[in-house]
Amino acid sequence: MKKSVWLPLFLLAGLVAAGWVMPENVVSPEPEIFVAATPCDAVPRHLLDIPGHLDCEMIKWRLTLRRDPRNLGRDDFKLQYTYGMTKPGTQGFMDDGFSKEISGKWVISKNPGKTPGRQILTLLPVASQSTITLLQMSDRMLHLMDMQGNLMIGNAGFSYTFNKQSSNL
Repeated sequence: MKKSVWLPLFLLAGLVAAGWVMPENVVSPEPEIFVAATPCDAVPRHLLDIPGHLDCEMIKWRLTLRRDPRNLGRDDFKLQYTYGMTKPGTQGFMDDGFSKEISGKWVISKNPGKTPGRQILTLLPVASQSTITLLQMSDRMLHLMDMQGNLMIGNAGFSYTFNKQSSNL
């Protein structure tokens, strides 16, 4: 009886090692996390559905990208963001700002535009019509693009660059 239990497990282990079968409980590698603090102007307001009538100076972003090893492709993202008026003398918001979260799938494509050779990450939110496009500047930096595929230009206080958060934080 014990032989009949071990034989299927041995065969499954061999198929997994050969790359034929991927067990359902495979754990995804550590997610990549990128953070940014950007101006709260027209393009990010549109992308994040921030109401135009609200006073807003800054948006803090936390983008988590997960890869699914079972299909060897990109899988999902979670974008947490807080926006509002800055609190003078701090890195925070007046009245703690407004916090929201969106999620969905993400894909990588080649950039045929003004910076050829660099990859573009496109976030495809589940509950929104707006996609969010980022240019991969390096493995540690992403940069937000506008709807025409141009790099967003920041101001004296903020940029549109997302920096990879160290995994030991």
